[in-house]
Amino acid sequence: MEQEDLRSFIKEFKKGDYSNFNTFYELTKKSVFYNILSFVKSYEISEEILQNTFVKFLSTIKDLKYHSSILGLLITISKNLSLDYLKKIKDEEIEDNTLIKDESNEKEISNDNLDSMLLLDKLKKILKEKEYEVILFHIYDELTFEEIAKLTSSPLGTILYRYNVAIKKAKEVLTNETY
Repeated sequence: MEQEDLRSFIKEFKKGDYSNFNTFYELTKKSVFYNILSFVKSYEISEEILQNTFVKFLSTIKDLKYHSSILGLLITISKNLSLDYLKKIKDEEIEDNTLIKDESNEKEISNDNLDSMLLLDKLKKILKEKEYEVILFHIYDELTFEEIAKLTSSPLGTILYRYNVAIKKAKEVLTNETY
């Protein structure tokens, strides 16, 4: 997924043509979803916040600058909405003095998805935000380092450095854990 490809969608959206929105959504939803999931730890809530992310994104489309990183903006919006959700839940917990959780509506999570969630959670805790972003784009979205550099408007060397630092940190922490 090239930044230029995403920008061509944005040009269409700014003109009021949303005929290719489904394609745009399919190209970007995976990164955004895993970012949200790393915060809220619930597939159902993540799906809801994912939808809200795209609604908010589309509501600000007219103000979007051409040089902006489209995926970066989606990630930022999703992060902010996730943090807002967590703050709301925390406030409700304090207010009620109980954890509000509707287990009957939670989706069953497979072992693979649970492992991915746990790994993302660990990585989120040990990595800096930019390092985590590079790992997410490279491993989960299968973007090349060149694509990540273009997407984030960062030099390729910086992306490679962040990735190497992130991998080193992850190896240190994960190999020192006891199971």
